[in-house]
Amino acid sequence: MGFAQISVASAQRSLIWQEKPGSWLLNTGVGLTRYAGDMNEWGDLAHLRLGTALNAAAAYRFTYRVSFRAEAQLYYIYGSQRYTRIDYNNLSFRSLNPDLWAGLQIDFRRVDDRYRFSIPYAFAGAGFTYMTPRAIYKGRSYNLASLRTEGVAYNRLPVIVRYGLGLPVLAGDGFKLHLEGAYTHVMSDYLDDVSTVYPSRKGMSELAAALSDRRPEKGGSPNSAGAQRGNSQKRDGYLTVSGRLIFVLSTKAQRNYRRSFGG
Repeated sequence: MGFAQISVASAQRSLIWQEKPGSWLLNTGVGLTRYAGDMNEWGDLAHLRLGTALNAAAAYRFTYRVSFRAEAQLYYIYGSQRYTRIDYNNLSFRSLNPDLWAGLQIDFRRVDDRYRFSIPYAFAGAGFTYMTPRAIYKGRSYNLASLRTEGVAYNRLPVIVRYGLGLPVLAGDGFKLHLEGAYTHVMSDYLDDVSTVYPSRKGMSELAAALSDRRPEKGGSPNSAGAQRGNSQKRDGYLTVSGRLIFVLSTKAQRNYRRSFGG
């Protein structure tokens, strides 16, 4: 096979796998997370408390600029009042949670623009997450939600709203590498098991009372019932920054090519 034939074959392959309306894509990624809530201070760059995330998504392209996307993710987050302005309260949590969301992805230009290799995009959607806040106490990990540390049984499956931006950084026949940043608003203030005030310890188990108010572990006196424990005026969330590998599973041109050869 000569150089010209190789070039023609390569060009045909690129055209077959070019992303157009009717294309299906698989999107997988790994990244870093940062929780935003009552136990983190955004300006504290010395204590970022980064977690990790694994995700997978499927997308269907409606037009040259609009795609539908559905995604599942497993993310780890944690927070601590250590090194914050309320270090003395000594609360902390960690959580390994799944989430699921669906929405739209909008490209800033048509994806078939020959003069633009890297076309940024925005995405937004809604879904659910399942919250599993835990804390380490005397060397053991405990489920905080089941202990009702604020005296309430809160919903552990809240709605989430996610939005973000992405940028392709590498492309080949049938695959791309993207960088993405997303913020997820959780429609709950209990992602970290902290929201309102310290409850009365009457009727609480010894373990629940110890994990509700951890101030005595640092030599302080217990907080009184009704004292401020969290900020209920602002709901929690988490930031995710990830590298994502996108595979073009099928396009109309690829499907037509297979049919023409009986594939």
